[in-house]
Amino acid sequence: MKLLSINLEHFRNIEAASLNFSSRRVFFIGSNGQGKTNLLEAIGLSSNLRSFRKAGTDGLVMGGKNESRLFFKFEDETLETAEILFGFRLKGPKSLEVDGEKIKRLADYLGCFPSVCLSSRDFRLVRDGPAERRKWLDMLLSASSPEYFEALQSFHRSLKDRNSLLKHNGSDKELDAFERILIPAANKVFQLREVAFPKLSNSLRNYYSSLTGGREVATLFYRPDLVVRTEDELSLKLLRDRLKDRQFGSTRSGPHRDDFELNIEGRDARTFASEGQQKGLVLGLRLAEFDFLREATSRIPVVLADDVIGELDVERKENFKKLLPDEAQVFATGTSFPEGDDRQTWETFEVKDGTFFKAV
Repeated sequence: MKLLSINLEHFRNIEAASLNFSSRRVFFIGSNGQGKTNLLEAIGLSSNLRSFRKAGTDGLVMGGKNESRLFFKFEDETLETAEILFGFRLKGPKSLEVDGEKIKRLADYLGCFPSVCLSSRDFRLVRDGPAERRKWLDMLLSASSPEYFEALQSFHRSLKDRNSLLKHNGSDKELDAFERILIPAANKVFQLREVAFPKLSNSLRNYYSSLTGGREVATLFYRPDLVVRTEDELSLKLLRDRLKDRQFGSTRSGPHRDDFELNIEGRDARTFASEGQQKGLVLGLRLAEFDFLREATSRIPVVLADDVIGELDVERKENFKKLLPDEAQVFATGTSFPEGDDRQTWETFEVKDGTFFKAV
């Protein structure tokens, strides 16, 4: 995919911006707090309508305004173009159009304009709790598989209903009814996660090895809360746990409690990895995400690099530049150009107070 142009209205500190891109390497340079990351955030919204910085759209609409509108023009691998109009208000539903056609189901949109964001915020994938890692995994698999997205939605809806019944003394017949929806959805989520992890782990291993010059090995392990191979096994497990689930008022086992573990040299990265190792690890994980999306969608994702190149040590920095896919369009930010980089290789925009100036 290649982003040809973007127009923004009332997005964060950007009153209005209209930018055209002719290169596969685009750099936004400026002091902190000027709007560089805001622009990357806007580009990222074109992929899944979610910010890589926060949940929801609170704070995305410019102060004193009621609505933000984002317009994107993409070109795919066959040179076909597509125009996207995405709008949202302080409160109320979002609106989405592709080539003038309204999109009513997110499942019909996910995976059409893939992107991968590399950010210092990715540390949370190593350091925070399982919820952050599940969120990342669910977004990746939803963007690569409509089947996964629909199973995940069905699972969470039925899980919410089951938990409500457990809290309010619902009858066994009522629980049986919702479990008939929950069980196949939960089983499908588990199966698709299990299939995805070997691919992700293999890519991570290769990328991290390249980042470290082959001196260290990184691995990724799926840690399901519950391993059941058939719907009958899951049905029996829920039935056996029903009494205790009633006591707790929630479903205590299932995909909603899954996790995954990142290791370096066989040890848990959350506990034993240095800050530099963790930086390399999350970069490797994001590049593994790039490979996964490219294979699943048959599209080359756009890469967003939010001030990450300058944070690496010299060796990882050089190796990371080599790993950036030549065929991918890369949008990067920084307060200065990466040391040793030829500025002529970047199409550059200077950023100041939410305004963008094409550097000559």
